[in-house]
Amino acid sequence: MIGWREERVPGEVEISVWRLGSGPDPLVCLHGITAQHRAFNFLAREMSGRRSLVGMDLRGRGDSEKPPAGYGLEAHARDVVRVLDHLGLQEATIAGHSMGAFVGLETARRHPERVRALILLDGGWPRSGEPSDELDEGLGRAFSRLERTFGNLEDYLDFWFPGRNLSPEDLPPELADYYRYDLEEADGGLRPKASLAAAREDARYLASRGPTVRELEEVRRPVALVRAAEGFFPGSEPLIPDEVRDAMAGALDVRHEILAEDANHYTLLLDPRHVRRWAGLVADEGWAR
Repeated sequence: MIGWREERVPGEVEISVWRLGSGPDPLVCLHGITAQHRAFNFLAREMSGRRSLVGMDLRGRGDSEKPPAGYGLEAHARDVVRVLDHLGLQEATIAGHSMGAFVGLETARRHPERVRALILLDGGWPRSGEPSDELDEGLGRAFSRLERTFGNLEDYLDFWFPGRNLSPEDLPPELADYYRYDLEEADGGLRPKASLAAAREDARYLASRGPTVRELEEVRRPVALVRAAEGFFPGSEPLIPDEVRDAMAGALDVRHEILAEDANHYTLLLDPRHVRRWAGLVADEGWAR
């Protein structure tokens, strides 16, 4: 099993940070809006012996502290800087998936001296002001589990894989570990660790105060952009369609791009076949030079 090692980072909100490997130049990994650091388990397997990783549980998620309020990209960016300070890192490359990509961009925009490069994994698009039914549907389903208590891990897997009657033994160990870590004991069973209040506040922040094209232009760091060809669901429209990609490419210093033709927003990170397609960006940062 992957040997993540936890450290606690003190401050206004205590952050749970997990390290893998001991190299001097770790990649800092930022997860999505209701996820946690073990979303990067398959990347960790790919990087074994090649590069060390730092996985943050963003405030309100995983084993980090969960205040009732005080979220948004600015708060998360401050946490990233606190983590870098705690680890003694003057700068780092950040890989962010979904909301984690937005957090990485905000950190680079506000604290450019602390970010060397960014790997954006199906996230970080500019705010359009136009509602997205597919985005709302995808977030709504992910959020719905945060109000539920599950009898056991098998019940939780049935939420994600309905009708398949899966047990943890049916999954790759990296994926089973992700779902196990996602839960904590509660009255009557198990509940997801992510705070619904945190997810809702961050979603409102992104909808009303997410980055504009002009703000993306302020991010003067090399970027690798990795897109999934589908959204949250099979056959759904991608979260970063071509026209949005063009806007991002016009605003950011995009040095390398990958379009994962048969991946969706989740499998881009939670399917080893797709992770292998972009893991080289982590192992060799020649694209950022």
